[in-house]
Formats: sequence, C-alpha cells, structure tokens
Amino acid sequence: LSATGSLMIASQVLQKKKNRVKLQQIILLAISICDFLSSAAWIFTDFFMPPKGNQQSCDAQGFLLQFGNSSNMMLMVSLQVQYILVIKYGWSDRKINKLKPYFLILPLGFGALTATVSLVLKLFNPSYWDCWLMPYPVDCTSTFEIKYGMSDLEESDCVRGDNAFIFQWAFFFAPLWAATVI
Repeated sequence: LSATGSLMIASQVLQKKKNRVKLQQIILLAISICDFLSSAAWIFTDFFMPPKGNQQSCDAQGFLLQFGNSSNMMLMVSLQVQYILVIKYGWSDRKINKLKPYFLILPLGFGALTATVSLVLKLFNPSYWDCWLMPYPVDCTSTFEIKYGMSDLEESDCVRGDNAFIFQWAFFFAPLWAATVI
C-alpha cells in the first residue's frame, strides 16, 4: 500500500508544472520517492536476505532502507519547517525558494552519506526481518563491549558490522528522536 500511495503522490506532483516548482510539492515528491524505495526493499525482503539472497543483495537492501528511511525522516522535518515558515511567519514562495537547496540537499545528503558509510564499513547484515545495520553474527561481541568491560574477550568476534548498534543510534535512532522533537 505504501509503495502504491507513494507512486500516486509522485504522479500527482509530476503532472502539473505548477506543482513541480512549489517547494512543498517538491519535498512531497522526494518523500514519495524515498518511501517507494524503502517499501520496494521491504516487499522483496525474501530475495535480498539469505538463503535466497547473498551478501551483495543484503547490502543493496540495507542501502535502500538506510537511504530511504533516513532521507525520509529528514525530509519530513524540511516539510514541517517549510509549513511553519509559510503558515506561521507568512513567508512568500519567492522567499522560501531561496532555501530550496537546504530543504532538499541536506536530507538527501544525510541519507546518502549514512547509507554509503554503512556500506563501506560493512554494517549491512541480516537482522531478524531484513538487512540493515547489524553485527554479524547477530550475537557477536563488539569492540565497544570489550573496551568498556562488558565482555572477557580481548578481540571482537564480529565478522562484519562491528559496533553496528552504535551506528544504528548515530545514523537512525538519534536523528529520528531529534526529528520528533523538532
């Protein structure tokens, strides 16, 4: 349903020229595209995750989910700020359009950056229901746990995704809570 709804919103925005130039509509278009990417990644989870999928397909799903979901939450903040500036403070389209790059590049850049860093650090691994920021194996001991005396091991036994839980908070949960407060 989410993927279908996102495509419907995107088609409505793209149909009329006046919609393609209004910041609110452009943000809605970006939200719809990011939501579609995340929804598609979840719809085909069986094909991304082992045993049907492999590490490369798991990386692809993790990248799509991290990019789509992180960008989306930041785009929602952009939309909220845009509404406040227009409705509460009476900003004109001309004035708000000067900030257009910030309303789009920052959220999409955040999603792209966190997804790319996660890919490079090999943080995308099978979790319980999809491929995302997870240690592999799931129950391995991270270097963080060793450093702070939470384990007797001297070295991490994570094959991939060492300290993934820290990155979950840094790349998703902390920004999500911050976006909620804003």
